[in-house]
Amino acid sequence: MGYISPLMAVRGVQNTIDFYKDTLGFEAGLIVPTEEGIEYADVSKDGMVLMFVPVENVGLSGKEKLGTGVNLYLEIDGDLDEYYTQLKDKGVTVVEDIKDEPFGIRDFTIADNNGYHITFVKPIQGNG
Repeated sequence: MGYISPLMAVRGVQNTIDFYKDTLGFEAGLIVPTEEGIEYADVSKDGMVLMFVPVENVGLSGKEKLGTGVNLYLEIDGDLDEYYTQLKDKGVTVVEDIKDEPFGIRDFTIADNNGYHITFVKPIQGNG
C-alpha cells in the first residue's frame, strides 16, 4: 500500500516541530539545518509523516494565509476522545468539536500553529 506525506510551507520550522512534538504528540524525524535555520523537517505519528519547509523556500513572502482550503485527515491509533481531551487541555485551537459523522467516523478538527487544519479521525466501532 502506498502513502502520502504532505509537504507544508510553514513560518518557523523549529516552532512547528515543537508544536507537533510537544503539543500534538508527534515524533521528530529528519531535520536538515542550515546556517539560516532549518531547511526541512518531518514529524510522524502512527505511521503518518508530515513534512515542513520554510515559506520562503516555496516562493511565499510569509504574509499569505497558510493552509487555505487544505484540511489533512489523520486516522490515529489509540483513543480519539482521550486525545481530543489532551489537546483541549493543552490549549490547542479546536476548529470543530469531536463528533460522530454519518459516514462512519468520529472526528475533530484543530488548527495548528501555522493555521493548517488537521482532522483526527477514527472509524466508529463496527464501521471499519
